[in-house]
Amino acid sequence: MSERRFEWGGLGADRGDYVTAAEALAMLEVLCVAQADLSVTTAVRDGAAWARFTRGRRWALVSTPGSRWFSVETDTGHRLQLVDANSSKDQSAQLLAAYVDVAEAYVRGDARPAPGRGLGGSTITVDVDGRQVILTQPLARRLRALLGR
Repeated sequence: MSERRFEWGGLGADRGDYVTAAEALAMLEVLCVAQADLSVTTAVRDGAAWARFTRGRRWALVSTPGSRWFSVETDTGHRLQLVDANSSKDQSAQLLAAYVDVAEAYVRGDARPAPGRGLGGSTITVDVDGRQVILTQPLARRLRALLGR
């Protein structure tokens, strides 16, 4: 039997590029400073740093434990997620900035249903600096919507 220990997300304790939730929170707070037209709340909860962007009834939540995965979820249940267990600190900062851009664009009202994709509103597109980013709803939520529940 091997002497290897299980390491969460494949990241060892000796990895110098590992980003903690506290470091991710600090990155999020810096990225949020320029958003005077949006209400922004940041925190660390359940081991993940998150920032919630709000304008009126619309909101988007960006979250990450620092390394391993990055997520943005909207008030409609649409989301974009990336699992990347090997991202360096620089790559993590770039990914976090990209996910903040998606959240901000969504909250500012730039989301549209994605034509010809998914089942009944299960995908939307957000224009982020001239790029179309697709957010999807989880399968369980799509099925509930189709069944009228």
